[in-house]
Amino acid sequence: MATILFITTRIPYPPYEGHQIRSYNLLKHVCSVHNVHLLTFARKEEGISGIKHLETLCASVSAVEIPVEHNPIRWMRELAAGLITEKPFVIRKYCSAQMIRKIRECIEQKSPDLVHFDMLPLAQYRLWCENLPVILDEHNVESLLLERRAKEGCRNRGCAIFFMNQAKKLRHFETAACGGVDQVLACSSDDAEMLRSMAEGCSVEVVANGVALDYFLPQEAIDRDPHNMVFVGGMGWFPNRDGMDYFLKEVMPLVCREIPEATCTIVGKADELKVPKDLVSKVHLAGFVDDLRPWVWRAGIYVLPLRLGSGTRLKLLEAMAMEKPIVSTPVGCEGVDVSHERELLVAEQPDEMAEAIVRLMRNPGLAHALGEQARRKAVEAYDWNVIGERLLNIYRMLLARKG
Repeated sequence: MATILFITTRIPYPPYEGHQIRSYNLLKHVCSVHNVHLLTFARKEEGISGIKHLETLCASVSAVEIPVEHNPIRWMRELAAGLITEKPFVIRKYCSAQMIRKIRECIEQKSPDLVHFDMLPLAQYRLWCENLPVILDEHNVESLLLERRAKEGCRNRGCAIFFMNQAKKLRHFETAACGGVDQVLACSSDDAEMLRSMAEGCSVEVVANGVALDYFLPQEAIDRDPHNMVFVGGMGWFPNRDGMDYFLKEVMPLVCREIPEATCTIVGKADELKVPKDLVSKVHLAGFVDDLRPWVWRAGIYVLPLRLGSGTRLKLLEAMAMEKPIVSTPVGCEGVDVSHERELLVAEQPDEMAEAIVRLMRNPGLAHALGEQARRKAVEAYDWNVIGERLLNIYRMLLARKG
């Protein structure tokens, strides 16, 4: 049993969002074998209940506030500094003297054998982990995410200029970060290839996202509405909002022209989403829910109209595990080992996506067959237990090299 210092950018429990789901499931597997000390940043809205649960898994848990979230003046200062200095705002946001103190105290008092940075901004603390093997988990290729937002997700030139400025700086930081740690983790082979090309010589291993197969089960007992489409994701995450803006404006009207009874349910915080007036009666905003499964089970089709992002979509893996027929953009299923017409239907243009949705609504046999294939793939390749063991093997390799 080794001693691990595991550092996250937010409290990983409860695992409501994709970031937390990955962090929590990997952390849980590490805790099953090793002695883990968790240091975590805490968002302003996160309570202590999550920490209490994590204390049942970890040897110790310590939380640090994200400085800019509690000081508007500092937030503005760091945003301005992100524009005029080489370090972008998304990295400056997590600059914390308190976190430095916590890391140094843990290293001095707990003598960890390995440090695990969960997300790119934490790589700025590599300097205080000298002589220790360090892992960096890249949930996304973060600079690519910003580049895509600058090119495809901005509605005005000023927004595009800002995000491209930040993307270039983040690319420089990300390249140096990957080259400065002992091991980089990527969520997909596509991400791994890109990271290797950015930071020549860095070691990148794929530790994919997974799904809890015993929780996200198919459910035949619940009556399905074959004309209801469902999307799961909070609108506070820009790729989700961009995707649903696109879907409601460009795709759903085409579906409703062919299937007038078609409806859509959006599960997750939807405060920033504007539903077109002519679709208000057909779109149900479920908001945040403690259990998304009943909403997904009742839907006839799961839609993933994402146009931005990188990494792999945990929401896709959950839908696959629940045996749902899925219609996705290429970006929505990026990084997951699925194929058009085998586990799902893939469509890029609005008319193509609408045609795929209408096709499934009119062909329940095809919808059922795609759902079965999707569940089979989830079982074969995306069980968290298998993925967690892969991470532990990487730990063993680094610890053996150190020893």
